[in-house]
Amino acid sequence: MKWLNIVFVLFISACSERGYYESIQTSNRNHCQQLAGSQRDECFRQLGPDYQTYERQRQELLMDDKQEKSKAEKDGEAQE
Repeated sequence: MKWLNIVFVLFISACSERGYYESIQTSNRNHCQQLAGSQRDECFRQLGPDYQTYERQRQELLMDDKQEKSKAEKDGEAQE
């Protein structure tokens, strides 16, 4: 089973970001399903969001970072 996961990961490494993200999520869900009781419940709680939510959050963080850098550059120019 471990070899199958490795081959699967190598195969999907050439796929899009979305495909890669979703395949990792699927692998994580499969891992959670193999656990029992409270470990299983906790594992499922720790799974990340779906790809659309992940990408939206990622874009928001990138925009915030760009805005902070831009503001810092403007503040630096104003001090000169």
